[in-house]
Amino acid sequence: MSYDWEEITGKLTKLLRIHNTPIGMKGFHSVEEMNQVPKLRRPKHIHMPCQIIGQSIQCGFTIGFTPEDIVNHNCGATVGVDEQDPEWREGEIFNGGWCADAQCASCHHHALTEVKLPWAGVVCSPLNSGRLPEPDVCFITAAPGQIFMLLCGYLRSDYAPINFPFIGESSCSMTWVKTMNTGEIGLALPCFAEMRFAGFSKDEVNLTMTPAQLVKALEGVEMLSKFGMRYPIPTYSAQTDAREGLGVSYEIKR
Repeated sequence: MSYDWEEITGKLTKLLRIHNTPIGMKGFHSVEEMNQVPKLRRPKHIHMPCQIIGQSIQCGFTIGFTPEDIVNHNCGATVGVDEQDPEWREGEIFNGGWCADAQCASCHHHALTEVKLPWAGVVCSPLNSGRLPEPDVCFITAAPGQIFMLLCGYLRSDYAPINFPFIGESSCSMTWVKTMNTGEIGLALPCFAEMRFAGFSKDEVNLTMTPAQLVKALEGVEMLSKFGMRYPIPTYSAQTDAREGLGVSYEIKR
């Protein structure tokens, strides 16, 4: 399916005032295929995957990475460019730090998203560049209120609750890795590594969706705006008569 990314990103700006660059991400099973992406950059240094994502969001790069670009096997396996082997599943790198003991570390790594067939490479690119016409993932970093409205737009039709587990460090596993490998929406607070190394804001949230899910969400946001449920959300004082504000969007009977 083809998407008009200029229109879609325009709606993110118009309806939700998104100021960070929304990016697309796509996994490739061969480096040769990955290298066909127009104007593709490759990392100049050894990085964590979140740093490369940060370059795409903050610098507007279309950039791809392979296992050789990633700082260690733990990061590579977590995001699915290295094999998630039994040794990695034990989570020894977290033992004594993020996790109190070896059992805790193993439980943590067993909770991460499973990637059955490792990717040869992954590309990140601004959605409106058009260099990834059909990305696997749309990655959006935004304020909680913006993400709330976007998710409410998604839930407006075909309602079903969405569950977002919190797994501690390794937020990438619950966002883009999850969406890329399961097709499910991912949502997470930025983890320590993302804030320390990739420049993610402590005041924002990371959301990942498939292109179809993002389009559905924006359609819902457009409908919500017709009922006065818009972003930015205009505030009423804690001491005002609530009926004045509620009456814009709801039927008030008392």
